[in-house]
Amino acid sequence: MLRDIRPDFYVPSIYSIDFSKLKKIGIKSLIVDIDNTLMYWGAKNPDERAKELLNYLVNEGFKVCLLSNSSKRRITRFKGNIDIEYYSALGIKPMKKMFEGALKILNSKPTETCCIGDQIYTDVLGAKRCGIITILVDPTEKKEFITTKLIRQFEGKIRNSLNYSKEIMKDE
Repeated sequence: MLRDIRPDFYVPSIYSIDFSKLKKIGIKSLIVDIDNTLMYWGAKNPDERAKELLNYLVNEGFKVCLLSNSSKRRITRFKGNIDIEYYSALGIKPMKKMFEGALKILNSKPTETCCIGDQIYTDVLGAKRCGIITILVDPTEKKEFITTKLIRQFEGKIRNSLNYSKEIMKDE
């Protein structure tokens, strides 16, 4: 069970990832969670930092798909005119078919794909079920959906017991 929930990598923030290191290990596609990964929970639009990161990833040749438990309407509004894909899980991440849907949209193999998210239960477990490489980040904020708060209590104990690799973090 632990291997299903142990992320391949850990970094404090999506903005701390050295994406060139991901390229070196063969990653071509990224599945990115929105809430408390890329932006604070409930953000309707990306801030400049998030836009810059997403545009940077596209310019570096990554195929990017936002995967969120939010509605399609919210995700399309959030992505705006940034040249990335999206897949709405409508509250049913970590089901395997949500990640398979993102892989299909990206036309990517699991071994060439990395999922970046702030939750072990939804992001890491769901991606691991499909053989996708995972990066766990700390939540951007403490404000979040009520069920997420409950899951975090369980995840806190797990996070403390896992050993993480930080080798994809930017050298600072």
